[in-house]
Amino acid sequence: MTEYGIDISQIDDLLADLKVCRHEVRLEILKRAVIAHGGRWDLPSDVRGIYQPALISLQVFGVHAMADTQDELPRNWMRAAGNILEAQGQELNRCALGFPA
Repeated sequence: MTEYGIDISQIDDLLADLKVCRHEVRLEILKRAVIAHGGRWDLPSDVRGIYQPALISLQVFGVHAMADTQDELPRNWMRAAGNILEAQGQELNRCALGFPA
């Protein structure tokens, strides 16, 4: 885990799981990860009209994503997670080549 609370191995595992599951279950998988691993979310209430946040968000393993709708949230989280993994790979390549981090 990095100093910013980003857990690369957990992100990689969750992203791999999300890529192979149906779109309809991705949000539920993310919600379960939040519950199991101490993330947080700001999602609308299951009962319409009780709580409707202006912006929907979810954070797990140090990856934070926001969306206008619940349908967009898993895709946005996956994009943010992919960006973090890509940046981590670039950082490892720089270190392997002897460049400062």
